Amino acid sequence: MRSVNTAYKVGREIGRGVGDVWIADDALRRHIQRTIDPRIKLLRSDEEKTRDGWAGLLALLVPVTLLAVTCTTLLVGSFEIPETLRFLDGIRLWAESLPYVAVILVTALLLFLVLVLVFVVVGANRRANEAHRAAVIGLYSAAFRGATAVLENRRRSVGVPIEPSAHRAFPPPSPRPNGVDARGAEEIVAQWMRHIGEVDAELTSYTGDGGIDVLGSKSIAQVKHYAKSVGVAPIRELAGVAANDPHRRVALFFTSTGYARGAIDFADNAGIALFVYSAERAGLEAMNAKAKTLMHNGIS
Repeated sequence: MRSVNTAYKVGREIGRGVGDVWIADDALRRHIQRTIDPRIKLLRSDEEKTRDGWAGLLALLVPVTLLAVTCTTLLVGSFEIPETLRFLDGIRLWAESLPYVAVILVTALLLFLVLVLVFVVVGANRRANEAHRAAVIGLYSAAFRGATAVLENRRRSVGVPIEPSAHRAFPPPSPRPNGVDARGAEEIVAQWMRHIGEVDAELTSYTGDGGIDVLGSKSIAQVKHYAKSVGVAPIRELAGVAANDPHRRVALFFTSTGYARGAIDFADNAGIALFVYSAERAGLEAMNAKAKTLMHNGIS
């Protein structure tokens, strides 16, 4: 895997294979990393080519510098060469045939060049590693975008049903096989809110389709008894009310149908929990991560 386009496609495959559509982002990122790491085979970057070029030059220069240092040491030193290192006699004779000052100057120059090249290679290696990390992170990000795109589509059509509990303070609503009208829908929602933790949830005064329909000390809710999916406009309206709520209560939205594509995106950004209720079967489903958290942890 080398390109972000390939990583995005792999991410979509991962998104289709994830069992929990409400998987947390951090867990999804870890899963993606484990999956694509063995498949990453990046081409050498320009930074890596530059580093390798400087490293090759340094590798050539080091032996020459060692020879120059050896010559200089043999020239200026008066020590006896051990029997095991008799080959150094030849080097000493050769060095003595060269201008003394020239040998020292060349050695000093070579040492200086080696020192400079060491710093250059270290810097080039750092830049090459940063470029490699950036490329890998780019692949991770592309795969994450692909996975979340698929998961968002799955989340819009597959909610997480609540499991009613006898240990909660208030029971869930009973099924209403014949359905309900708009006011009846608000009553059902108030019962669900009490069941998941908003124990003092009450209906507000009847105001038609606008405003807050159910409120409590910890949350406010708008209820739409629609025959079609809820669009962005009602979610934006609730977000505006919640932003101006002096008690900073959590905002909940309930509908009997579902949500349009942009509605869930807006709700996620605004921190609004989206639910779908069924009066006929007394069901409640979380349609985004905020709603799922409230269903599991309760409204608090």
